[in-house]
Amino acid sequence: MMRRRFGVVLLLLMAATFAPPVQAQSSNVPQALPQASPPAQELPKSYIPGLGEFMGRIQVDHAKIWLAGEARNWDLAAYQLGELKEVLSDVQDLVPRYQNVPVGDMIDAIITGTITELEGAIAKRDFNSFSVSFDKLTAACNSCHQAANRGYIAIRRPAQSTFSNQDFSPR
Repeated sequence: MMRRRFGVVLLLLMAATFAPPVQAQSSNVPQALPQASPPAQELPKSYIPGLGEFMGRIQVDHAKIWLAGEARNWDLAAYQLGELKEVLSDVQDLVPRYQNVPVGDMIDAIITGTITELEGAIAKRDFNSFSVSFDKLTAACNSCHQAANRGYIAIRRPAQSTFSNQDFSPR
């Protein structure tokens, strides 16, 4: 019997020694959960459009420049040309090289002079010089595509507006 008591006492001592500490809990007081480290803030992911997205936007601006000029809406033509210049600048900053093609340098070398000429034609509000300057810009775009081995991308004057939700007539 003594042995049995000794075994029970020994068992209780071992259980008390190796058991995790028990905290006193009050049924009315909620227990605070252990503090975890604050979650790392997720930063928003940046999105930089690829060259194709930029070129799609450039094509829209190109078409709108023509449609505005054709309608003799010189303010809109000037605005759209400003938008085109902004996107070209973005390309130079964000995609200066594309598959070993120096796109940024090509924009400077091929297109910059034609844009200046087109700005002058729009400022003069002269459709004939606008038309000639616009065609030079279009040719510059296509020569850039040729030089970049993308000759299958051929830009031209729009034959009609694809912007049925925009009125190009002057106000």
